[in-house]
Amino acid sequence: MDQKTKIWNQWLTLLHKQEDRSKRRESLLLAKIRSSIPDYQHLDSLSITELHVISEIGSNARVNVTTIAQKIGVTKSAISKITVKLLKKGLLERYQLEDNQKEVFFRLTKVGELVNSIHDSFHAKLENDMIRFLDRYSKEELAFVSRFIGEATEQLQKNWTED
Repeated sequence: MDQKTKIWNQWLTLLHKQEDRSKRRESLLLAKIRSSIPDYQHLDSLSITELHVISEIGSNARVNVTTIAQKIGVTKSAISKITVKLLKKGLLERYQLEDNQKEVFFRLTKVGELVNSIHDSFHAKLENDMIRFLDRYSKEELAFVSRFIGEATEQLQKNWTED
């Protein structure tokens, strides 16, 4: 097997393992949230995208549908639907500024803040684990890995946008 085919096979293995691990991490995170807030009935149906919307709202003051959509790369229509679900679940609330009754902003409720805190802690652990893993590589190797991941990401995007 030539080197490029070997790398392709390794890449596929990495992608499949990442997909499996992602599903497992999602289950672990949701289980942690449910166990931390056992009396709250709406947590069984939280999606990862909803958690990312909660995170964006929790990280920024005065966020609206447009801001959230731009930050996480989802359409405004999708964010509108997600925020309606999160409002019904009691994880966020809407508000308007006194001098601007046209624009609607979001903030987290107390339960939303708790969910966000658990989510942030979970991500911090994942990030710390990856940083410790990357500590074994030199600056030059890290520069190559960064370039490779950037270009591979662009290539994957092309694969889905070109016929």
